Amino acid sequence: MKRQCGFTIIEIVATLLVSSILAVGIIGYIGDAVEGFATSGNRNKLATSGRVVVDRLAMELHNAVPNSIRITAAQPAGDQCLEFIPFVGATNYVDPPFTGPGGTEFEVIDFNPVLTAASPAGLQAVIYPINTQALYDGGSPGPRSLVDEIEDTGGADGKVTVRLDASHRFSRRSPVARIYVAEQPVSFCLVGNRLFRYENYGFQSTQCTPSTPACLPTTAPDRKLISLSIDNASLAAYDIIPATLRRNAIVSMEFNFTEQGDEVRLKHEVLMRNVP
Repeated sequence: MKRQCGFTIIEIVATLLVSSILAVGIIGYIGDAVEGFATSGNRNKLATSGRVVVDRLAMELHNAVPNSIRITAAQPAGDQCLEFIPFVGATNYVDPPFTGPGGTEFEVIDFNPVLTAASPAGLQAVIYPINTQALYDGGSPGPRSLVDEIEDTGGADGKVTVRLDASHRFSRRSPVARIYVAEQPVSFCLVGNRLFRYENYGFQSTQCTPSTPACLPTTAPDRKLISLSIDNASLAAYDIIPATLRRNAIVSMEFNFTEQGDEVRLKHEVLMRNVP
């Protein structure tokens, strides 16, 4: 009889056992690699999202009227608001009213780039804003007045005329004769895990928060969602480092972005370059 060739039961079992061990190792290796790739992608997405947020905040803060930045106290859940007054133009003034009952019209050096505004302009003329509370309170005398019109009467005198909405006296002269033309305040508020931008709510003597009744807008377009997935529990999103004799004020920001168990914490500081 011819001898038959094949595998014994022991050989088959041993082969299956070795193959299973190898398969488990390979699957685990592939699983770890896939998980690592997914985690890396998720963290990159969080970092990119965070960088967009801090870059936008930094860009807008660079156009803030000096000494207009104020923040609320950080809540245990991380809720906090930052508010400032953005300006659309700056130049040097010629003859604004600083004495007596004030006035309604004065001249400034041409804006660069050109800035004019028809009546009602809805803008604010700001001169030497060294007191944040006085800047938001308004009133005459004071550092801020509502502008009715900015008109370039032509000619080669290099000046434009600023007309105010009502008679006003500015409280102090700027050492560098600087005047800012500003818009209404804006706020960036962290509410839960979301960051919102608020605008067109006017000047408020006491800083508004989303929980302040009838203060900040509650719907678009005056409330815009900037970012999701922020967990700032026990963290302060904003802090102001006061100016010293050697540098201007600094706004410090810290956001903790989280998603699917991954966290990316970003810290950023913005040096305020504008001066009164």
